[in-house]
Amino acid sequence: MSWYKFITTIVLLFSFNAAFSAKPTEITIAIQSFLGKDAAYQKWQSTTDYLSRRMPDYSFNIIVVDAPDDALLYDMVKQKKVDYVITQPIASVELNRLYNTKINLTKVNQAGVDQLGGVIFTSVNNHSITTIEALKGNSFAASTPRRLGGWLLALDYLRDKGINPQSDFSKVVFLGSQDNIVNAVVNGLVDAGTVRTGVIEKMIDSGQLRMEQIKVLNNKQNSSYFITTKTAPEWSFSSLEHTDVALSKEVQIALLNYHVNGQKQWKKALDYEGVRALIRKHRIGIYQDPGHISFYKKNYQLILIILLLIAYLLFMLKSRRESEIHNYKLKLEELYKVSSVDQLLSEIAHELAQPITSLKIDAHMLDSMLKNHDSCQLDEIRSTSDGLREKTDHCVDLILNIRQFLSTKTTVKEIFNINNNVERIIRLLKNELNEHNIEVRLSLKQNLPDVNMSPVELDQVLLNLSKNAISAMADNQKSDNVLSIFTTDKQGFVEIIVSDTGSEIKDKLHLFDLFKTSKKQGEVEGLGIGLSLSRRIVRSYAGELSLESSSIGGSQFMVKIPSIKDE
Repeated sequence: MSWYKFITTIVLLFSFNAAFSAKPTEITIAIQSFLGKDAAYQKWQSTTDYLSRRMPDYSFNIIVVDAPDDALLYDMVKQKKVDYVITQPIASVELNRLYNTKINLTKVNQAGVDQLGGVIFTSVNNHSITTIEALKGNSFAASTPRRLGGWLLALDYLRDKGINPQSDFSKVVFLGSQDNIVNAVVNGLVDAGTVRTGVIEKMIDSGQLRMEQIKVLNNKQNSSYFITTKTAPEWSFSSLEHTDVALSKEVQIALLNYHVNGQKQWKKALDYEGVRALIRKHRIGIYQDPGHISFYKKNYQLILIILLLIAYLLFMLKSRRESEIHNYKLKLEELYKVSSVDQLLSEIAHELAQPITSLKIDAHMLDSMLKNHDSCQLDEIRSTSDGLREKTDHCVDLILNIRQFLSTKTTVKEIFNINNNVERIIRLLKNELNEHNIEVRLSLKQNLPDVNMSPVELDQVLLNLSKNAISAMADNQKSDNVLSIFTTDKQGFVEIIVSDTGSEIKDKLHLFDLFKTSKKQGEVEGLGIGLSLSRRIVRSYAGELSLESSSIGGSQFMVKIPSIKDE
């Protein structure tokens, strides 16, 4: 019997020691507080005691962090020294962004309200401030730049009303404690201020403030508190990334059922994205501008002036460069004009040779007739004389055309019919066309409207297109090469269509670019400025020069010039 008692005693002793040695797991809750550490411990101790009773395997304790010391709280979360955090809304969303905390619950205040706002107010003795707009030019007090109800909601509200505190207020002071803000406004140390909802009511209830001492601006009448701004979720209860998920569910259930004097203390988490949007909008906390951005904003006027000076210098350099290029192009165009005449000297010489030879013959005939005047008829003398005059006029016209073509003076516009110019260019190119066995087909519309332009410049365009066509057909093995020129009028334009049966143009995209040519290097006519210059001439008269088609069967260009009746 004694052995039985001895064994029973030993078993009971071991059981007691085991039960005594199984200590509850410690869970730490970090709490931000504006009340001071002693007052905060007193306020929150009942909550931790409640959780410890509901979950006896855990022992809940708190660490109080003074509200201004955000850095200490953030470091605790980063180092995983706590399991849960009770904090104000801005810190809630920043911790979520920085360390992946999870917002589990939203605090319900003593009036059963789960959202907070900002109150903008002044002293009742300040008769100059009766509206929000009247705040301009006055001093303003707030809590700190990183508090929602104590500054950010008011800042957002003021900016929406067109007020920029940094430029429109005489000064903005941050006084920390919200009681300090109220006292500073009431005592006339600052003209107006903002506090979070509930502060004024609490000070009135405690006898620190009388209702008739303050004047709330734009107060919303349907609220249980004085409030000016829009609202945002109250303080939050958040779990850390390392916190046990199952435990967090138990804690949430326990706190949702926790009441003080019949008043619910927590509810399911509200949406804090509006808070995140606010701090991003106003560049607060983790969303504040980097140092160089702040520098740019602060010195934007000086930076803008420097950028404008740089832009002006670049513009001047660009203009100078463009002017040099333009002058260079003009020189090249003059070079082309002279070189193209040099190309035509042989054709002109041949053209002049025929009438001059004929003139010599007619002159000899006329001389012979006059010597034998008895045997010659007057009609014969007149006919020979008329022939001399016509051939002489033709030579004079050719010489005048050459002089005009070579002239670098400003061209003079004339009213004329382009058919004559087409025929004249074909006559100038007669020998070259015969040399390459090229047939010419002209279809010149009768009663074609006149144009008003420089005939010399039109000759230059037609000459370029015709010589390009001859060049394209020069090495062509076809036996039926044809240069065709048609004229017509359509929709207020005179049209000249120049076609050939030469080879296909390969680079159509850059055909009219300056210095682009398909002719052999070293040829004077291969400078690559003929078509570019021709198009510039035509466009100067509000016309157009374009490639209509090009294939193995040949190419076709069109010149369109406004007719005189439309000018």
